[in-house]
Amino acid sequence: MYEVSEDNMTQDVDSYFKSGFHQVRSAPGLIIPSLISSALSSAVGWAIILTILVLSLPLLAEVVPIVEQNQDLISEIFDKEHLEDDIDPQIGELIEELIEEFSGLVPEMIGLYIMFLIILCVIFIVSFALYTWVEAGTVGYLWQGITTTTDFRNFLYYAKEYSFRIMGLWILMAIFSIVLLLMPFFTLVYIPSPANITIFVPLIILCTILWIVAMVLLFFAEECIVIEGRGVMDSIKRSKEIVTGNIGSVLIFIFIIIVLFITCGVIESIFEVIAVLFNSSLTPLFFLFIIVILIPWIQLSKLNFFLDRTGVEVKEMDKEIEIIKTVREFIARSPYILIDFVRKNKVYLLASLSVYGIGVGIGYYMGHSFSFLSEETMMLLLKGWEEQRWLGPYISMPLIDTIYYFSNNISVAMDLGLSGIFFGVPTIAGSIVNAAIIGMIYGITSAETATAFIGVHGIPEFMALVIATAAGIKLGVKIIGSPEKGAEALTETLEVVLATSLLLGIAAFLEAFVTPIVISLMI
Repeated sequence: MYEVSEDNMTQDVDSYFKSGFHQVRSAPGLIIPSLISSALSSAVGWAIILTILVLSLPLLAEVVPIVEQNQDLISEIFDKEHLEDDIDPQIGELIEELIEEFSGLVPEMIGLYIMFLIILCVIFIVSFALYTWVEAGTVGYLWQGITTTTDFRNFLYYAKEYSFRIMGLWILMAIFSIVLLLMPFFTLVYIPSPANITIFVPLIILCTILWIVAMVLLFFAEECIVIEGRGVMDSIKRSKEIVTGNIGSVLIFIFIIIVLFITCGVIESIFEVIAVLFNSSLTPLFFLFIIVILIPWIQLSKLNFFLDRTGVEVKEMDKEIEIIKTVREFIARSPYILIDFVRKNKVYLLASLSVYGIGVGIGYYMGHSFSFLSEETMMLLLKGWEEQRWLGPYISMPLIDTIYYFSNNISVAMDLGLSGIFFGVPTIAGSIVNAAIIGMIYGITSAETATAFIGVHGIPEFMALVIATAAGIKLGVKIIGSPEKGAEALTETLEVVLATSLLLGIAAFLEAFVTPIVISLMI
């Protein structure tokens, strides 16, 4: 067996981070696995939200009449000034009657809640399996990317070949973690007081230390499965061997990762505080940085570490791309990319529009059911707008808002497009959820009000999301067909989604600078 130790190491720990950053700069395609993982996270959220929306539809027909009949009473209940006073006996009786009316819905709500829990369990199991699939593909794709070529077929191959082994490893890790977590609590049940309290705290500390040690020893287990083709138990032994032979370097590496995340968190917090002072946020921008730069950088650094300590040679990367020049050239090409995609993919665009139509219909139905609250909703919106007004028609700094809207929307567009790799299902779910929001706004408020709030910037934003959805649906169809076509479709999807940033940039500018003016004129 190949022995690994500190004595035969070829590079210092910091060199792995330097190599990783150089590889990201030289081959941007290496960030694709991180984008797919982010898309999967969004897909899970969309699936849960869509489940809630669909399951709530049967209740609307019964809840809406109760709310409408007791509209004035509900307004009084939520009126802060009224709550500060003693409740009038007559109003108290009406509240009891209202509670009784809602109590009649309890059996149906319990049934829907049980159904929701069942669906939630299914979503959890499926997402767990997909995360293992993505992890296996990520390791294989990055390994081949820095040793041979960045071909997305490698991702699909290794994801299919090793996902079950990764799943087995994660299940063992989860069982081990749960057992360690529960052990201290068993002492509270089975050991008499006060001895159980005395043992409880030291046992929690001991179990925490054991868990940390175990996770450190398993640091390279996934790489051992995918790169060396080992089984679950063999990969655990192999990882333990590599880590114990390089324990100092591994601890330094982990410490650097922790420092990177803490530094990023501190910088994000500082800028977020500044943005909040102007009623805005920069969280989506930093989230984008983490997904596009930080996570791929750390993944590649860890891979370089593993390959170096196991004697695998990494290819020499080409020179780093000129980011500003490349971005400028791509922006110039973006209109042609979008026009070409629209011209050649009318069927997928029609499918995308149909999905958005379903989402808008669901949202409009839900919003229109509460249209009797439109005046109250309008008053709340206008009151909030007036109270938060900062400068002229603006309630926040437009420049910061532009960055916020663009970062958020390009993340949504990328997730809609790339989640198509999961057979297009998350793309459809995400589109319905996003479209339902638009439908709700138009359903609960007047068309003029809704258009004032979302009409100006909504046109380019909606166009971008429809195109991204069409690309995602196409990717799903091609993936179902064959890995060869799927690999080609992913390249096209990524290019199209990035090209929509032109439309999303225009939408962000309009939403930050123009929409507030339109709303203030309406007010």
